[in-house]
Amino acid sequence: MIEDVLIIVPAFNEAMVIEDTLGELKKFVSRVVVVDDGSQDDTGAKAKRSGAIVLRHCANVGYGAALKTGFTFALRYCQEPFFITFDADGQHDPEFLQLLADTLRKDCADYVIGSRFLKRGSSRSPVARKIGSKIFSIATSALIRQRITDPTSGMVGLTRAVAKIFTSNLFPLDFPDADVLIMLSRMGFRIAEVPVEMRPAKRPGGMHSGVLKPAYYLAKMSVSMVHFALRTDLKKKRREIEDAV
Repeated sequence: MIEDVLIIVPAFNEAMVIEDTLGELKKFVSRVVVVDDGSQDDTGAKAKRSGAIVLRHCANVGYGAALKTGFTFALRYCQEPFFITFDADGQHDPEFLQLLADTLRKDCADYVIGSRFLKRGSSRSPVARKIGSKIFSIATSALIRQRITDPTSGMVGLTRAVAKIFTSNLFPLDFPDADVLIMLSRMGFRIAEVPVEMRPAKRPGGMHSGVLKPAYYLAKMSVSMVHFALRTDLKKKRREIEDAV
């Protein structure tokens, strides 16, 4: 049982699968926080019955906003030194939680990405998604001068220091991905990747669904990456956030 890690699960309309996901997680960790992002089904009720701490948004406000709510709660009310984000739809395999936790414990990184594309890792993602991830991988690696193979992974581990940054107004409220890596690198945080395997989602939809979202994501992420890459005040912003009460 992993006692020093809190799992944060953003969820939207995942009533069909949330109990299975939480059942798997409970075999590995003692505490899970589910952020119900305005679901129109029984996601929150089923998560609560499964033993999770449930936070609920009154409306669907986005993946990043759900994470921010989870981090804000965790920093205020939970003592675990590390957090790991985990998708509600069954894609992530909890067998790899220990690997992310071990990397954080060794103090060799502040932010650990579970990569589908490192050696030994694997993914059954659609071809279009793999191509998009590859493009952002090349761009991110060039901008932070560090090889990043999976900048869009939703399975990541982080320290409380990084979580505090994510509760600030710098954190994107819709799609925090490659742009966040650039921000953290510019702030001086250490980023690492570990290989993980991911499974097909147990159902379509959820936090990442929508007809227009792929086009919006591509445009928004490109602009946001350039924005953070050009900023010269991020180390100062980090100090201000860390010094704030």
